[in-house]
Amino acid sequence: MPVLILPGLGASALMYSAAPYQKIPGVIYLDWPPHRGEDSVSAVAERIIREQGVGPDWIVGGTSLGGIVAAEIAKQTSVRHLILISSALSPAKINPVLKSLSGYAEIAPVHLIQLISGKLSLPFNNALLSMFSAAESQFIRAMCTAIFEWEGNVSPACSVCRIHGADDSIIYPPDHDAEIIPDAGHLLALSHSRQVAEFIGDAIGLS
Repeated sequence: MPVLILPGLGASALMYSAAPYQKIPGVIYLDWPPHRGEDSVSAVAERIIREQGVGPDWIVGGTSLGGIVAAEIAKQTSVRHLILISSALSPAKINPVLKSLSGYAEIAPVHLIQLISGKLSLPFNNALLSMFSAAESQFIRAMCTAIFEWEGNVSPACSVCRIHGADDSIIYPPDHDAEIIPDAGHLLALSHSRQVAEFIGDAIGLS
């Protein structure tokens, strides 16, 4: 039973490098594949399905954009379970302010921001900033627009396991059917690695 977990936008599999994640057997923490012009959530999902051989016995999930792509994977092919970490089944749950900013994605100096972020030193965000500085700027630009053009998957055919920070202002917490972590924001996978790892382990145990 393969388990595939995707990172957030601008992140990599290093998002799950903390010890609690590494103790879960059989989980593939995947990097985003090198960008080849994919400009939609559907195209990214299709590529991952093809390259990883995702099938009916798989469990797929991810953080933020990773969860959105996982939800699209579940829409395109049969999977056993869907695990959403700080993520959504519809762009309607994404802060609308970000939608207005997404129109500037093509002219945003992403590469410059990456260079700067790689040199910043903040106790909590070092890991995230390091990943962001190494991410492909064209992929970031493409996905900033793509997530708001995504049709969503509001009624997945598989079971859905969700965990979310109560104070997430990027993707709003679900109204029901989710484990809500108090005093946690959008970077839940980094700030609360033990709780998220335990959640993934429990979700895998549902099969």
